[in-house]
Amino acid sequence: MMLKLLSGTLLLLSITLADTDISEDEYRLLNSMTLEELLNTDIATGVPVKQKFAPAVTSILTSEEIRKSGARTLHEALEQVPGLHIYPSDLDLMSEKVSIRGIQTGFNPQVLFLMDGIPLSDLLNGHPGFVFKMPVSIIHRIEVIRGPGSALHGADAFSGVVNIISKKYDSNNNEVGIRYGSFSTWEAWTNQSVDLDALRLGLSLSLMKSDGDDNRVINPDASGTSGIAQTRYDTAYLHGHIEYEDVHANVLVERSRDLGIGAGHLRIVDPRGYIDRDKILTDIEHSNNDWFDSTVVKHRAYFSYLDSQANYYPRNSWQEGKPYAKEYTGGLSSNVIYTGFDQHTLNVKVGYKYGKLDPSQRKNFGPGIATTPPGVMTDITDTDLAYIKEHTRENIYALAQDEYSMSDSVSMTAGIRYDHYDDFGSTLNPRLAIVWQESDETTLKAMYGRAFRAPTFGELYLLNNPAFVGNPDLKPETIDTYEVALNYRGEVHTRLNIFYYKAKDLIDYVQDPAPATTSSAQNAKDQTGYGLELELEYSINDAVSMRGNYAYQHSEDDETKERIANAPVHQAFAQLQYQPTQDWNINTQYFYIGKRYRESGDTRDALSSDSLVNLTIERTDIFKGLDGLVSARNLFDTDHREPSSASIPNDYPMQGLYLFAELRYRF
Repeated sequence: MMLKLLSGTLLLLSITLADTDISEDEYRLLNSMTLEELLNTDIATGVPVKQKFAPAVTSILTSEEIRKSGARTLHEALEQVPGLHIYPSDLDLMSEKVSIRGIQTGFNPQVLFLMDGIPLSDLLNGHPGFVFKMPVSIIHRIEVIRGPGSALHGADAFSGVVNIISKKYDSNNNEVGIRYGSFSTWEAWTNQSVDLDALRLGLSLSLMKSDGDDNRVINPDASGTSGIAQTRYDTAYLHGHIEYEDVHANVLVERSRDLGIGAGHLRIVDPRGYIDRDKILTDIEHSNNDWFDSTVVKHRAYFSYLDSQANYYPRNSWQEGKPYAKEYTGGLSSNVIYTGFDQHTLNVKVGYKYGKLDPSQRKNFGPGIATTPPGVMTDITDTDLAYIKEHTRENIYALAQDEYSMSDSVSMTAGIRYDHYDDFGSTLNPRLAIVWQESDETTLKAMYGRAFRAPTFGELYLLNNPAFVGNPDLKPETIDTYEVALNYRGEVHTRLNIFYYKAKDLIDYVQDPAPATTSSAQNAKDQTGYGLELELEYSINDAVSMRGNYAYQHSEDDETKERIANAPVHQAFAQLQYQPTQDWNINTQYFYIGKRYRESGDTRDALSSDSLVNLTIERTDIFKGLDGLVSARNLFDTDHREPSSASIPNDYPMQGLYLFAELRYRF
C-alpha cells in the first residue's frame, strides 16, 4: 500500500505540473501540504511512507526549518519537537539529554540516536557521547519517533528514536559558511557535491569552537564553593557520502578536544578537567530490486570506533584521574521487502551486532596507590583497581512486519522482533497499528508497541568508581505503550495524540547506604505515564505563518505514587514566521517549560516554570548566492534553571543571551 501511496502522490504532482485538469479540492489539498508532509520517512516501518500514514507518532525537521529557526546544533533543533525536553544530565557532566514523556534518567539511554539508521550510542553509558555537539550544517533532516521503536530498531528505542539524515549528494548545496557569536563561539563549514557520472560524492565539513558561557556559575557546588560551569568545546565533524549504482556508503568522523566537563566529576567544578574524543562511523549498503519480481533486497554493514579520554582534576585538589575507553562496534544485516502479495508489504530482516569495550586508566589516588601529595600516576588498567574491565557483547536479531491494506482507506501494520544477547538473554517485542484515512483531510491512528533497553556496560560492570558502581544482576527495562492519534488538514492543520504507558524495571543510580558515597545501578522503579501532545499550524497569508505545540505528561512511580522528578509537566512552543519579501524571513520562537518535581527526599520546592524567546532574521541573496543571518537565543537573558541533585542546591544555570551572525555563500 505504501508504494501505491507514493506512486499516487507522484502522479498527482505530475498532473499538477502539467496543468492537466484536476478537481479544485485535490488542488487545494496538494497546495496546502507542507514540505514535511510531502517527504517520505522510513523511521517507523523501514519502508518509505508519507509521514501522516506512518504507523507511529513522528516529527520531521528539514534543514530549511532548522536554518530559519537559528538552531546551531542537533539538540537546539530538537527543542521544537512536541513532548521533547532538552536538559543537562545531573550524572553526565551536564551533557545535553532528551526527555520524552517523562521518561528520563541520569545518562538518558532510553532515547536511541541514529545516524542514517546506524546507532550512535556508546557501550559504556548508552548515549552518543559526553558533551555531544553535532552541528546542523551536516544535517539534511531529523526524523523523530515519540514512543517505542524496538520492534523495528531494537534495544534502546525505548521512549523514542532520533534519526539524523546526513547531507548527501542529492541534498547538498555547494556552499561555504561562517558564524561568530557570544562567548567567542564560531563555526566554519562547507558542503560540496561532485557528479562523476556513475559515481556521485557528497562531502560536509564543520569546525566549531566556543569558550562557553562564563555567567553560568554553580553556587555552590558539591564541595560548598562556587565556580563556573565548564561548557567550552572544540569540535570538528567530517561526513562523506558515496553513491555508485546500487551501492551507498557513508563515513562520519568526529574529533573533539578540550570538552568542558560542566559541573565536574562528583559535581565539583573542575576548570582544568576535559574530555577528548575521536569517533569514526562508517557503513555500506547494497540495494537491489532486480533479483526477484516485487522484491527489494538490502544488505548493510557498519563499523564504529570510539576513543574517549577523560581527564579529571577536582578543584583545589592534587588528585588526578584519567579513565579512558576505546570501543569497537559493528553489525551486519540483510533485509527483504516483498510487495508481490495483493495488498501486503512484507518486511523481513535479520542481523548481527558486536561490541567490545577496551578500557584503560591512570590515577594518583585511591586504594593501592600512593596518596601522599602530589601522588604518583599509576597505570591500573586490567587490575582489580580499575574502574571497569574489558567486556564484549553479541546480539543476533530477526524481525518480521506486514503492512496490510485492508481497504482503500484502512491499513494495518503488525510486526515482531526477536533479540538474543549473549550476556543477559532474549527479548520479544511486538507492535500493532491501524491507520484510517477517514477523508482527504483526516487520518486516525491507533497503536500499540513494546520496547526494551539492555543495561549498558557501565550499569552492569563499573567498579572502584568514587561516584557510580555497576550491578551485574540488572534486568533489561521494558515498556508497553498505547497511543491514538489524529491528523486533520483543515484551515488549521491539527495533530493530536494521546498516550499511555507502563514501564518496568527502569534503571538508575541509587544512593548507597551511609557511610558509602557511591550510587549503585538498580532496577529502581516501575513507572506509569499518560498525556497528550497537540500541534497546530496556520497560515494567515502568504507572508505570515504560525505553528506551535503543547505537551502534557503525568508520570508516577508505581510503588510510591510520587510524581517522576525533573521532567516538565507542561511544555509549550510557539513560532511566528514573517516573510515580507522572498529575500527576508523573520522567525520568532517562544518556549514554555513547566514545573518540575523534585526527587523523593529532596526538600526543595519544585522548580518553577520558565519562558524563553528566540529571534532569527535571515536575508537571502544579499548578492547572488550570498545569504546572511543574525539570531538571538534567550533574547531576554532569562535566568533559566534546570534541576540538579540536592548537592547543588541552586540548580543548573542554563545559557544566557546568545547572539550570533552568519554568512553563507552558495555556488
